[in-house]
Amino acid sequence: MRRWLPFAGPFLGIVLGVLAVRLIWSGSVPPCEAHTAVTVADVVLEDGCVELTAQAHYPVVVTQTVPGNLLADEQHYFVFPVFAEHDTDNRAIRVLVRTERAPEELVTYETMTVSGRLVPVTPDEIPHGTEVLIGKRSDYFFTDEMVLLVPDRIVSGDEVWVPQG
Repeated sequence: MRRWLPFAGPFLGIVLGVLAVRLIWSGSVPPCEAHTAVTVADVVLEDGCVELTAQAHYPVVVTQTVPGNLLADEQHYFVFPVFAEHDTDNRAIRVLVRTERAPEELVTYETMTVSGRLVPVTPDEIPHGTEVLIGKRSDYFFTDEMVLLVPDRIVSGDEVWVPQG
């Protein structure tokens, strides 16, 4: 019985280590301590934590469902582009917002102030087929400089939304 103990110990240690890392880093973006005020036209990934007032375009909202697993519950996200304030004609997407906040029904455009962290667009957050899906429903398209904004807070009118958890 003691012969397998030297093999089981390291194996068990690796499994527990991987589980601990998954619990500590669940893939969520940490909230920002401070935000830099920018405009949509000036957003670059290196800005990190930003605050911008923008016009959300809801005709092309993409709903995502991330399945749950042993360590996390199922999550629902809404992905939509934002443009300069009062800009309803632009279709070149430079900033996508991915949030758990559902857009209002029957609302096409919403002016909001979004504070959060800019992250690169990866297939984990925005699957490869998203641009095609958006393109089939509209004439919006992704730009080469596109970034993803993960909000810490959204202010729209009198409503203030912050992520739960």
